[in-house]
Amino acid sequence: MEYLDIYDKNKKKTGKIIVRGEKPKENEHILLSIIFIKNSEGKYLIQKTSKEKGGHYSSTGGHVESNEDSKTTILRELKEELGLIVNRDEIKYIGDILLGIPIADVYYLEKDINLKDLKLQKEEVDEVSYMTKDEILNLINNENFTKSHGKILKKYF
Repeated sequence: MEYLDIYDKNKKKTGKIIVRGEKPKENEHILLSIIFIKNSEGKYLIQKTSKEKGGHYSSTGGHVESNEDSKTTILRELKEELGLIVNRDEIKYIGDILLGIPIADVYYLEKDINLKDLKLQKEEVDEVSYMTKDEILNLINNENFTKSHGKILKKYF
């Protein structure tokens, strides 16, 4: 069972904890962590989620568990979803965005990653590829991209 900390609108922990899947009360928020990975060609590593997860395109990310910081979360998600291990100092925090109930901390990594070296978590990810900004924006505009990730990408593009 996963537990999530509750945050206020200023991203301060309230001391409350809920089980993942429970809906926070009004003016309560949970924290997500998302990362954008860009290679030296200016393309972004995008994953297509499994059918069980909706089958949409997205970037890598997940829920920040109780007593975990968002940077630790993104390192965990990279390892779980892609089999990718990166150093903590390689990823850069670029900001946050309020997405309604969730608040997302957004990270950035510039690194050339060979897609053949990745070990995809089949329960979460069907495939990965590199895409240009225009290709990603086309997926977002055609509603083939996870809505929250699309909103974040549009803000930071």
